[in-house]
Amino acid sequence: MKKLIYIFLIFYSCGSLNEENIKPNNLIPEDKMIDILYDMSLISVSKGINKRILENNGLKPKKYILKKYNIDSLQFVDSNEYYSKDLEIYLSIYEEVLNKLQLNREIIIDSIENYKKDRAKRSQEITLEPPKNNKLTKPKSSSTLNSNILEN
Repeated sequence: MKKLIYIFLIFYSCGSLNEENIKPNNLIPEDKMIDILYDMSLISVSKGINKRILENNGLKPKKYILKKYNIDSLQFVDSNEYYSKDLEIYLSIYEEVLNKLQLNREIIIDSIENYKKDRAKRSQEITLEPPKNNKLTKPKSSSTLNSNILEN
């Protein structure tokens, strides 16, 4: 009899988990949700690397994102919960976020490579330039220095 009650309780609890995915009134659109999650990812990474800089500038990441997208935390939680119950939509949102992060990574890598090339080119130009004749940088002759030292 106890086993029957336990089995009944297990089926009842599993049945209550299959709630209908009700769309919240203040649902954040998918494209905006992608942008929000993208920004959260960037801030999360930068927070791990430059946490002190963020703190010194008084930036609170959660508040910053909520203010930037003009949403509140409850609206974000409700929207995230709604999308997470539909696995296909949720995966597509995160795939878009991943694509944006990958594109951003490629842009940064390209800009770093261009900077290195420009720096190497400028370094070569500097070494090929003839030295400038500047009276201020020429040292005094050693004999004048020696006589001044001996006099003092």
